[in-house]
Amino acid sequence: MAGQQIHSVLGIGFGPANLALAVTLEEFGYSGTTRFIERADGFQWQSEQLLPGADIQNNPFRDLVMPRNTGSPYTFVNYLAGQGRLTDYLHLNSKFPLRREYAGYLRWVADSFRGSVDYGQSATRLSLVDLGGREVFRVETAGGRQYFGETVAVGTGRSPRIPAPFQRSLGPTVFHSTRYLSSLRRQTGKGLRVVVVGASQSAIEIVLDLLDRPEVHQVVSLQRGIGFRLKDTSPYSRRVFLPDFIDYFYPLPNEAKNRIRRELRSINYAACDQDVIDRLAGVQHEYEITGSDRFRLMPYSEVVQVTPHAQGTANRLTVRDVNYGTESAYDADLVVLATGFRDFGEGPDDERRHPLLEEVADRLAVNEHGLLDVARDYSVPVTGQTYQPRPLRLYLNGLCEASHGMGDAGALAVLSARSTDIAESILGKPGEPTGPERLPVEAVR
Repeated sequence: MAGQQIHSVLGIGFGPANLALAVTLEEFGYSGTTRFIERADGFQWQSEQLLPGADIQNNPFRDLVMPRNTGSPYTFVNYLAGQGRLTDYLHLNSKFPLRREYAGYLRWVADSFRGSVDYGQSATRLSLVDLGGREVFRVETAGGRQYFGETVAVGTGRSPRIPAPFQRSLGPTVFHSTRYLSSLRRQTGKGLRVVVVGASQSAIEIVLDLLDRPEVHQVVSLQRGIGFRLKDTSPYSRRVFLPDFIDYFYPLPNEAKNRIRRELRSINYAACDQDVIDRLAGVQHEYEITGSDRFRLMPYSEVVQVTPHAQGTANRLTVRDVNYGTESAYDADLVVLATGFRDFGEGPDDERRHPLLEEVADRLAVNEHGLLDVARDYSVPVTGQTYQPRPLRLYLNGLCEASHGMGDAGALAVLSARSTDIAESILGKPGEPTGPERLPVEAVR
């Protein structure tokens, strides 16, 4: 029977985080074997929100590699040059690239690593197993495949945040923004009434997109605050996306970290860019002077209950004013939850760890708060290891906002720096193999 390969580095997820890690390991001359598994059938980045005119809100020079290696073939500039679009891009004089263009750049880089990625493989279980007297990680997929590795890099992205009133209503007509375009394509009705919950950049972009669609009769923007607020784009506030700030933030006590995150929340959460705010305000004003109710803003509001409409054709939302406590009802054909993602933490909207880590949780080091004890190099110590030539290592690639700061909240700006930290940590391990190592399948327990 054929042997089972043990990978030196096994990556779960192949979005920008693990893509950046793959590039860094290659450019550092890493000689171990690497394999990435990705649930999508091909490389995808924000495919559900590639909306007309949406940009990336990130300096394109802070791409996968340029902050570390300006001569890398994998820079955004090299991508544009290779596509014959560099002159046109420079002529536009845009502050930020379009999201669709940056998605093309990421796919272009990912194409160079297609031999190291198994697409269409959704990881369902992570465990520790004994292979011939040696402990390794095992990843099982929905398709029945198994992968083994000495080091695992979890780069799946954070779990969507679904407010409690919506958790039992998720489906074709109530969905998170990460399913926006595909869910919308499945709708066949006309005169749709759509509620968008949230006050983020994604929320306002979705509102504007819906208002451009003729099949949509009315769009309601429902949010707990006064309305869409301007993002804090001060260069001083945006220091949170610099590697130096991570060095400052990481050693702080938990209370100080939480305070800083609250103070700087408007840099990345429930806040929008000026251009989209101005665009929506203009559209809203035009509706008002023409007497149209196609767009409706419901500030200081929260949904407390979702029930099917009596005819089963819509969702009835019970909406409460957060200040007065009064309640009203609104019927919506579709509800889009632009409500962000869950952090690791102890709060009511947090999760203590990524769901994929549940089975190995008792082997992962925790801090005094019972949360994963993530090291500065983004690794989580695996406890109870017996002596073996290469200790097991688990890295959280892009999941560490609570420990490393807001730059880890899915920000493109820190991809190069974070992947460098992880790659240097991996390379610091002694005795890396130079090729595939195989043990008998029969040894799996």
